Amino acid sequence: MKVLVTGGAGYLGSVLARLLLEAGDQVRVFDNLMYGGDSLTEIRDRAGFELIEGDVRNAKAVASALEGIDAVVHLAAIVGDPACAKNPDLARQVNSQASFDLISAAATAGVSRFVFASTCSNYGRIADTSTPVDEDYELKPLSLYAETKVEVEETLFNRPGDGMTSTVLRFSTLY
Repeated sequence: MKVLVTGGAGYLGSVLARLLLEAGDQVRVFDNLMYGGDSLTEIRDRAGFELIEGDVRNAKAVASALEGIDAVVHLAAIVGDPACAKNPDLARQVNSQASFDLISAAATAGVSRFVFASTCSNYGRIADTSTPVDEDYELKPLSLYAETKVEVEETLFNRPGDGMTSTVLRFSTLY
């Protein structure tokens, strides 16, 4: 399988890229390298690995990155409440609009699988913490970061049946 990992030079993306390569998949990382690409140094020369430096807001670069791709793991985002609050316009551009555009471009490119990195912040404040939440629990986003993630989730869940299967992962804080 040929997998595109947006934001693949980040903490989670760089680990995922290694795991996918070890599983025998071909991996194309698409990242703007705003934090550098050192996390990918040990796998840059591996067979089946490709790095494309680009911005998820650039439709031409995204279309090029999607060529020949079977699955997308969309990790690229302005991550966390503080970063989104500091630059809300950028957060909306990257986390919402670029994600909507990527979903559409992936479907057009014939991608069969789309995995979206969301957040458990979508649940907001939980009144009863003794009961675990699940995917049916009411979403009450309290921050711009969570709002953008909920918007993208809703877009994925309400897509027409076009052959692209979507999976949403609501991560807790990674460190």
